[in-house]
Amino acid sequence: MNPIPQQLLIYGTVLFLVSLLIGFAMPIFANPRMGVSAHVAGLQSGMMLWAMGLMWQRLNLSAFAERLLQVLAIAGLYAIFVSLFLAALWGTSRATPIAGAGHQASRLREVVVTVVLTSGSLASAVSATLLLWGLCRWKY
Repeated sequence: MNPIPQQLLIYGTVLFLVSLLIGFAMPIFANPRMGVSAHVAGLQSGMMLWAMGLMWQRLNLSAFAERLLQVLAIAGLYAIFVSLFLAALWGTSRATPIAGAGHQASRLREVVVTVVLTSGSLASAVSATLLLWGLCRWKY
């Protein structure tokens, strides 16, 4: 049996649970509005990992492409969640000007959030492309 679908379901459940718990932490955030963004992004990302785990049997990818998809999806979605959590905690705004409006953090914190958010977004875009490619190649 392929362990990747099970791992995706586990990582998705962990992210979903952590995101639910973040909902209780809103008062500690420098930017509670960004905290809501982190909360919602984490819930959606957890559900995306669940969906990937459940549709895995319909993919037609090489072993290398499957592993790459798994790593990029998990790393990318977790990176987005972590970056938004840090943005809420630190009150950064450069990478998220709408949700971060009226907040400003140190240059280092702004750079950390920007790099992690950008990396996670790129990894997620590549993983979504691989996912679509694997679904389109599926044979009945």
